[in-house]
Amino acid sequence: MNKTISSILSTFLLLVVFIGNVFIGSITNKQNSQIIQTISQAEQTIKLPVIMYHHILKDENRKCDYIITPSQFENDLRYIKNNGYTPISISELLNYIDNDAPLPEKPILITFDDGYESFYTYAYPLLQEYKCKSVLSIIGKYTDLYSANTTKNISYSHITWDELKEVSKSGFVEVANHSYDLHHNENGKRQGIKQLKNESNEEYTKVLEENIKTLNNQITKKLDIVNYTFAYPFGFYSDTTKDILKDFGFRVVLNCEEKLNYINKDEYKDNIIELNRFNRSGYCTTQQFFNKIEKNNS
Repeated sequence: MNKTISSILSTFLLLVVFIGNVFIGSITNKQNSQIIQTISQAEQTIKLPVIMYHHILKDENRKCDYIITPSQFENDLRYIKNNGYTPISISELLNYIDNDAPLPEKPILITFDDGYESFYTYAYPLLQEYKCKSVLSIIGKYTDLYSANTTKNISYSHITWDELKEVSKSGFVEVANHSYDLHHNENGKRQGIKQLKNESNEEYTKVLEENIKTLNNQITKKLDIVNYTFAYPFGFYSDTTKDILKDFGFRVVLNCEEKLNYINKDEYKDNIIELNRFNRSGYCTTQQFFNKIEKNNS
């Protein structure tokens, strides 16, 4: 009887050990699978710093958070080239997401907001010299204004349609949308393109359609290009904004949050791409500015 009980206990213990090994093996395999999946996702993720410039003027006394000098901009381009970065276009980013086209090892995106004439005068020649691609987001109202016969001054003038046609054909500049005339506070009420408190979704959509979509149609007609990029005026937007812009055909939106972007193509195949950007202030040196980006990158 004792031998029978001992035999049953031995068999039971062996069964417990077997089940335990199977269970542990299952967990281990699952963990290994998760680790492999995490590594695979990490390999598919691209780090993309994006720089946001605004205005360029020679007068050192005009330097501020949104104005730099031509020499500062050239120093930035020199740093980009000497430190292994490769400026890419929005088209290349979309080609990576849509078609798995390769991107360079250290991609970076150079963007300019507002469309000042100083871009054409100072930035464009340097972009050509250093063979750097960029994105220029224009305010339609001011491009229309300065394309007409009006007084111009490099301190405040904006780029014209003829100049835009030239730069867009160069291969170094992609023209993007910064709204037709919502780059201001509407009677102190609207912040950029942010939805008003008592504005219905239908009313809000109509405002954006008449303003942003109209400018995009204008860009297509005058420059013979299709634009997929919108830059938020002042970085303001609402909960429904991205869905509206997506319905208008936009693929990429540029905001004003100073953070690095981690781009995984699978995540953005059917979603609008929102890119954070580091504002280039005139108060810091090139080294100080890129230290901030690379500290964020570590």
